[in-house]
Amino acid sequence: MKKIGLVGGVGPASTVEYYLGLIQKCQKELGMSVYPEIVIDSVNMTMHDKALREKNYDKLCEYLLASLSNLKAAGAEIAAITANTEHIVWDMLCDNMPLPVVSIVDAAVHEMKDRKLERVLVFGTEFTLRSGLYEKALRSNDIYPIIPTEEDIAIIGNLIYPNLENGIVIAEDRRKLIELAEKYIITEKADALLLGCTELPLAIKENDVRVPVLDTTKIHINEIYNKALA
Repeated sequence: MKKIGLVGGVGPASTVEYYLGLIQKCQKELGMSVYPEIVIDSVNMTMHDKALREKNYDKLCEYLLASLSNLKAAGAEIAAITANTEHIVWDMLCDNMPLPVVSIVDAAVHEMKDRKLERVLVFGTEFTLRSGLYEKALRSNDIYPIIPTEEDIAIIGNLIYPNLENGIVIAEDRRKLIELAEKYIITEKADALLLGCTELPLAIKENDVRVPVLDTTKIHINEIYNKALA
């Protein structure tokens, strides 16, 4: 099995989910005695967020490429970025990646196509939803993306930052997220909810809404596992 490298810290809570998730996936599939080799380069999330707010995508690429280089130097043979938002600059990264990197967006789209989904509600950070990241990816694969209004994007963003991003789940915030999702599911006739932020699964679980919930963290972990074994 290839040694796995994770660009972590964006945010810290989801990085823990990736680390434990990969170990649990390996033990489930390969036996309890199997522990994958994993290295994590935990970045300064504040610097990443500043680059995103200023739309300084060259700087964000610089940060990500430096982290990927650190992972390669530590012996990683395959890598992943433990966040959806950083994939905004995926196309800019592709030509310069120092090692193979598993895309969370590609993994999510493959899952949606396998499930033959047609209309998917997308939740995520303000950066992700306003960038058109999933909107473009879904449309190019004949899946209709349901994106919240600007007002609701801001509400979702405030429910993610700063608490959920740091692993703090507040009951009232969780209730608001679920109610907001249900509103769009009903009015827009969505057949699934995509959690396009790796912290959202801390607040929204399968069966919390009336349609399937697509957890991009779990989907990404499964794809990293498969690629590490390939």
